[in-house]
Amino acid sequence: MDDEVIFRYTSEQAIEDGVLYHPFPQRWPWLLITASVHSACSSDEGRTYEQALVPLLMDCIMEVKGNPSEDRLWTLDHTVAGTVWIAANEKGGLTVMKPEDY
Repeated sequence: MDDEVIFRYTSEQAIEDGVLYHPFPQRWPWLLITASVHSACSSDEGRTYEQALVPLLMDCIMEVKGNPSEDRLWTLDHTVAGTVWIAANEKGGLTVMKPEDY
């Protein structure tokens, strides 16, 4: 069989493939979002992408800081993206995703 098996899919590979986005690499180099969260924030009528995304990310950060979790997975209901999961990532930060992205 000539197929190569991927045993580890890094954040960098996922960014290159468009599965993950690094929306603010200078401001929050450790924070990633999935394509579906990116899409939800891009399609929020009446707000720019940044106006939709920054409050979501701030709420996610506050959720994690205020509620320690042993399994390193948090849930947040938000007006822009709906229910999101927040998971620890390999960068030592967070990845924000929709439940169906997991």
